[in-house]
Amino acid sequence: MHKTDTRKLTQLALLIAIQLILSFTPLGFIILPGMVSITIMHIPVIVGGIVMGPMYGGILGLVFGLLSMYKATTAATSVVDQAFSPFLSGAPVQSIIMCIIPRVLLGVVAALLFRALEKRIKSKGLAIAISAAVASVMHTVLVLGCLWALFDSLPLKSVFLTLVTLNGFSEIAVAVIVAVGVCRPLLRLTNKT
Repeated sequence: MHKTDTRKLTQLALLIAIQLILSFTPLGFIILPGMVSITIMHIPVIVGGIVMGPMYGGILGLVFGLLSMYKATTAATSVVDQAFSPFLSGAPVQSIIMCIIPRVLLGVVAALLFRALEKRIKSKGLAIAISAAVASVMHTVLVLGCLWALFDSLPLKSVFLTLVTLNGFSEIAVAVIVAVGVCRPLLRLTNKT
C-alpha cells in the first residue's frame, strides 16, 4: 500500500469516527432557541470531499445517510424523523433514496466543485467556501425535495419545510466557516507530504 493510500484511509477513518461521535452524542446538533436544531453532520462529508476527493466524499456521504437512517429508526421524535427510517416511514424505498442519494452527492459535489474552482480562483479559502456553500444548498434542496415529492402525507409539511429552509441558511453558514477553517490547513498539510 502506498503512503498516499494509507494517509487517505487514515483520514477517512478519522472523519467516520467524527461522524459517529456527532451522530451518537448531542455534539452533532446546535440547538437555537425557537428554531429546529441545526445539524453539523454534513460538515465531515464536505471536508472529506474537498480534502480527499469525490470517492471519499461519496463514502462519507454514504456513512452519513446510513447513520441518518439508524438514528431515525432508533430515536425518531416526530413523523418527519420517521420519514428518514425505512422501517417506520411506511415507504422504505423512498426513505433510503432520501437518506442516501443527497448525502452521497453532498461529498461528491463538494469535491468536484472544489477541484474545478481551485484551478480558476486564486484564493483556496474562497474556493472552499463556495464549494461548501453550494454543496450544502444542493443537499438541503435535495432532502427537502425528497420530503416534498416522496412523502405526500406528512402533516404540516409546508410549515416544516419553511422551518427547515430557514435552518438551512444557518447550516450553510456553519458549513462554510468550519470547512474553510479545517480544509485550508489540511490541504496545506496533505500537499507537503
